[in-house]
Amino acid sequence: MRIWAITGGRRGNDVLVLGIARALGYEPLLIHAQLNAPWRWLSPYRAAFVGVRGDPAIAPPFPDLVLASGRQAAAHARFIGARSGGRSFTAFFQKPAIHPRHFDFVWAPQHDRLEGANVMTTLLSPHLLSQEILKSEADKWRMRLLADCGARTPFAVLIGGPNAAYTFSMAEFERLTAHIVALTQQNAFPMITLSRRSPPAFVAHLRAQLAQTPHFLWDNEGDNPYAALLGLAEHIIVTADSVNMVGEACTSGAPVQVFELAGGNRKFRTFHSDMQVAGLTRPFVGELDTRLSTPANATPEIAAALLHAWEAKRAGTS
Repeated sequence: MRIWAITGGRRGNDVLVLGIARALGYEPLLIHAQLNAPWRWLSPYRAAFVGVRGDPAIAPPFPDLVLASGRQAAAHARFIGARSGGRSFTAFFQKPAIHPRHFDFVWAPQHDRLEGANVMTTLLSPHLLSQEILKSEADKWRMRLLADCGARTPFAVLIGGPNAAYTFSMAEFERLTAHIVALTQQNAFPMITLSRRSPPAFVAHLRAQLAQTPHFLWDNEGDNPYAALLGLAEHIIVTADSVNMVGEACTSGAPVQVFELAGGNRKFRTFHSDMQVAGLTRPFVGELDTRLSTPANATPEIAAALLHAWEAKRAGTS
């Protein structure tokens, strides 16, 4: 099967389509859609097809399967579906700005409350991680990450940063840091990773507060130990500003707690509420959760549903 994974270039969209392709057992051709004005403003509508024709990456022979995510990529997926005479199966990930019928298959997160005959929704989003990857990365990084751990309990802290929904103030971050320091005084060992959205002030504050305490801190420099942290942690704390990080943390099987932030929007509030109702997360208010937890990962389920829809179309039964 020839697969094109098309996004507008955002890492979050790349993760969705690459995760599904690899769950299907393929390494796709990753294409970052390029639309100039005014065509990028017109995507995902047919009027943007003129701009798609000018993208040199979109040319025959077209693939068997298109995995697209992001508004810019929507026009590309529709264009390929039309120009291939329907032979290219088009799948869109996230809620499209148009009716789902314009694609062969649509996956959207449950908190988007999208419905349709060809729509699949799950609480967790697809991603690149699996239990096997976490174990492999944990084995590779164990000596380095836990060098100063001793008999302490290792816990991971996944920190994001301000976005359109959360201001994530310095005062909130100082409160989170105080909780982390308090846990180190209870024989716990923090393994902390910050994202590209984390302000430099966050890193500086953490270094100052943890200077005399055993810990591991990754600040976006050098090889990324993200998967290893999830594989080694006995508890995981995630800041509320990232749906993806919360979902990826659930792959580990360790109890996941969310550090809540002021602000948010309807989608974030619905997501976090649904996660708590499902028993996948609990709020973090300073104490580590001791509940039993099991791994949760929707990626294989989504990939299987897409493959079923693709095979049904090929057989002429859908």
